[in-house]
Amino acid sequence: MPAFSTDDVLGNRLDFEIARDGFVRRLRDDAELRNAETWFRREGYRVVELDAGKWNDDEQMHVAFATGLRFPRHVGKNLDALNDCMSDVAEADHGWDASETGLVLILSGFDRFARRLPRTADHVQHILRRQGSYAALFGNRLLTILS
Repeated sequence: MPAFSTDDVLGNRLDFEIARDGFVRRLRDDAELRNAETWFRREGYRVVELDAGKWNDDEQMHVAFATGLRFPRHVGKNLDALNDCMSDVAEADHGWDASETGLVLILSGFDRFARRLPRTADHVQHILRRQGSYAALFGNRLLTILS
């Protein structure tokens, strides 16, 4: 899939806007989030929703990512391992298929998670921004919505 075209600049495409603004977007309104999810599914994206609001520690966060994106069982449970696995996701090695338009991660309840574990939440956002950018180098679309 080509990254984007100049027509997308004028087309008010949600995927283009999120990619343009750094691959991660915060949506706080439930209706706006559901509309975005519907739009992405209609456009052929795989949508993976993770309930970050339930994460009380780093291990719960790692297990959720590993389960939702089908990481290998042997993967470590630290931020370096998350970054490495997200590189594989960016390359479409697991978590989605490159024949799909792209992958959208929805991390619901992210503000609750960030209040409990601000350092980890900051690192997760940084990883997701960087891996979105990395995916784009291959013509892949890896976008994240925080709600």
